Amino acid sequence: MKKFRNALIGAAFLCAIMPQMAYANMPSWEEIASDNQESHILLEGELKSENVTDNTARGIRLSTAILSIENEEDGTLHIIVNTLTHKDVDRIYQTVFLDMWDEDKETWNQIGDWTFDKTKEETEDGKLSSNKVSFLVNGCEPNRYYRARAMHLVQWGDDMEGKATETDGVLLTNK
Repeated sequence: MKKFRNALIGAAFLCAIMPQMAYANMPSWEEIASDNQESHILLEGELKSENVTDNTARGIRLSTAILSIENEEDGTLHIIVNTLTHKDVDRIYQTVFLDMWDEDKETWNQIGDWTFDKTKEETEDGKLSSNKVSFLVNGCEPNRYYRARAMHLVQWGDDMEGKATETDGVLLTNK
């Protein structure tokens, strides 16, 4: 009995002093998306939708996440994703998803995604507090509704923080 007790104490001691490594996985959309976000279909003629999350409690480093989608009226969509921090970070990750409204099933279907990241090493002064990306999307079917969703993630050391944004649906036209 004494040997068993000493072995148990020894095992507990080794577990306490041995370093344990934990690796962080990139969060998924479902993990950071707010339950109260719901996209709506904008009226015909409304060309732009924007979602800004600066009205929610800011995080340890991440302060504002911005996403917009705009019908350029030439068959293209203009998407802007912007992530702002109130303290410098090591890296900013952004993933933008493009969804198309399926009228028959009354649901959004993802049709594309783009991932961007920027590190402090890529800046002139070695400091990183924002990343803004603007791009055009061609080849989408006109006269359909599209929305954008984005994950905004910041990393400093081994810590990460994220926010999600989601626009309303805009009608793509080709005038």
